[in-house]
Amino acid sequence: MSMLRFALWGATAYPLRTLALILSLASAVACVVFSASVLGGFSERLERLAFGGYATTLVIRANGLVPSRRGPPSLDDQARLLQELENVESSAAWVETSAPLQGRSETRAVRIVGAYGDYRRELDADLAAGRWLTQEELGGLTRVCLVGATLADFLDEEEGRGAGLIGKELSLGGPRCEVVGVLNYANTRPAGRFNDAIVAPFLSARRFFDARPESETQTAGPREASWLSFFMAPEVDMQDVRFQADRLMRRMAGVPMSRASPYSYDDPDADILEQVRQRRALSRLLWTITGAALVASLIGYGGIALAATVQRRREIALRLAMGADMRGILAQITVEHVLVGAVASAVGFSVGLGAASLASRLWDWPVRLDLSVGLLAVSTGWGLGIAIGVLAAWRAANTPPSIAAKG
Repeated sequence: MSMLRFALWGATAYPLRTLALILSLASAVACVVFSASVLGGFSERLERLAFGGYATTLVIRANGLVPSRRGPPSLDDQARLLQELENVESSAAWVETSAPLQGRSETRAVRIVGAYGDYRRELDADLAAGRWLTQEELGGLTRVCLVGATLADFLDEEEGRGAGLIGKELSLGGPRCEVVGVLNYANTRPAGRFNDAIVAPFLSARRFFDARPESETQTAGPREASWLSFFMAPEVDMQDVRFQADRLMRRMAGVPMSRASPYSYDDPDADILEQVRQRRALSRLLWTITGAALVASLIGYGGIALAATVQRRREIALRLAMGADMRGILAQITVEHVLVGAVASAVGFSVGLGAASLASRLWDWPVRLDLSVGLLAVSTGWGLGIAIGVLAAWRAANTPPSIAAKG
């Protein structure tokens, strides 16, 4: 207790010096906590915008380079894989066709995407008007559809964000579908492919709206899909999932492992690998800037701690001359810096979080607190201040009292 009392006396004897130490370390901790929170939030937002859910999505398509007698994946394959694969949260099956559509001033070919299953997760868009397709409609032949945001702007003469399209029937190469919902623009880059498309029930798209020329051989069966999507739990190893899916699909198709796979297991429209490299490069740059700010702040704190301790050489010399031992003086200065570090860390941590929350409210910045980075900033600054203070105290304690007493 006596050591703590001496440390409190030493810290409060020079309030301006102690305040400078607290502010210097608190500013370092606050800057790092603020930067880490904002950078973590922006990293998550960039990842979502770039990848959507495809970072943990298994996408199975026919491999166009390897012909197969079995053809593309089907709804039966989807049901089988849902039984065999582990950690699958949900799944969707898609079929892609096209048909001519009459707009306000022109006729154009539009993409028609038939959906079955958890289609809303892959669309990754909100409704601008109307309602979603129900699971009963997805499993039947009902001629209802959703319209993408870009296509709605092409069709809606009143430009009322698609509200005027609800209940209308669109002629898609002859067959018609009733518009029950209009989508907003997609929230992520991969889902942007649906902005200029019509989403219909799977079997309706396959049966009614496939507008390929009659001269083209239509070999696709009613249950065959353009691609299957399996949304996996976040913690799974996607390489292992792809291997399991390939083994199951080969077994069902009768293709041995010695031959090339008739299926591909990555979505070519998502460009996951290239986007991962870009995000990692950006993250390294941002964390380098944060690290440089931390080092600069800690150097300032260390300089103030060193100067404050050097100024106490006369005090230390007088105490040594009066019989104090060097170990006690070092222990006192260490406890002083521990107390200053605790107060500064609490203040800096609170200020950093407060600034991040304020930025989130004022400018809609994404924020994600990374406790490990905050603890690293606190422990590094704390340890550096203690080390510098103890070093300065040791040098002062080893200075002859006759010289130190002169200042």
